Amino acid sequence: MSLRTVLPAAIAMLVSGVTPADARGNSLAVTRRALADPSSSHLIVVAHRGCWHPAPENSLAGLAACAKLGVDAVELDVRHSRDGVAVIVHDETLDRTTNESGPVADHDWAELAALRLKSGHGGKDAPLTDQRIPTLDQYLRAAKGRVMIVFDVKDGSQRKTFAHIERAHMANQAIFFYECNDAKLADAIAPFRHRVTTIPIMFGKDGPLAPAARRCTSNPAGWAHVKWGDAGWLQQTAAARGKVRLWTATMFPADNAGFDDARALTDPDAVWGAQRAAGAAMIMTNQPEALVAYRARATK
Repeated sequence: MSLRTVLPAAIAMLVSGVTPADARGNSLAVTRRALADPSSSHLIVVAHRGCWHPAPENSLAGLAACAKLGVDAVELDVRHSRDGVAVIVHDETLDRTTNESGPVADHDWAELAALRLKSGHGGKDAPLTDQRIPTLDQYLRAAKGRVMIVFDVKDGSQRKTFAHIERAHMANQAIFFYECNDAKLADAIAPFRHRVTTIPIMFGKDGPLAPAARRCTSNPAGWAHVKWGDAGWLQQTAAARGKVRLWTATMFPADNAGFDDARALTDPDAVWGAQRAAGAAMIMTNQPEALVAYRARATK
């Protein structure tokens, strides 16, 4: 059976989760159980850079929108200002997402704090909003007790980032990912890897998940964040993954052989459903509203 012909009925049985109303009431507890329990059938929805359709990416408003929607986890990007303040900005420069230009690292926090975020995904013509660049500490305070956080640390400051998490007493809400064969990154997270959820990235070019790849997982639930360019790879992995649970990403077609968000908006069964059927227990998306709605429909 190909990924393109997964039966809707089978998908509906596999895609499990609480409705948005239920998720708003107890989302974090549900997500923690699903992360830790390999037998969980709950599909974990990760919002890439937050819920940025109703709000700017990586904004506090986007975080609030995700929590209200029932998203399980929010992915964010950490950088530092010139004077060492940890801030939430994806790009190396400010051009796309703010009313300023130039590298983030060339600006002091006082300068960054005065900027306004552009709506949505940003860009040259995107209107400005009243949202500001949040510091990591501000974001943590806003997220505490609400959602899991996936940390994409852009400037090699994993240990500094964890220090912020530890001060906020939020290690149980933190997810870090890393390339399995990246010794430098593995060393950076080594001091705290057993205090947070850490998930290795596996690439399709490396072949199906092998015992060596499974040994790279560092949590009892045995997660692997997978990216692939060949449509057949996911099927092979589904058969060979053993107890490893898959975390897929549907934002960019290069990471999933075209099984991406753009296609999911018109044929969610062929993308999110097929990935779920192949063993994906967590999906990161730029369309969290649609994926949460799909998860709810599939359980009816």
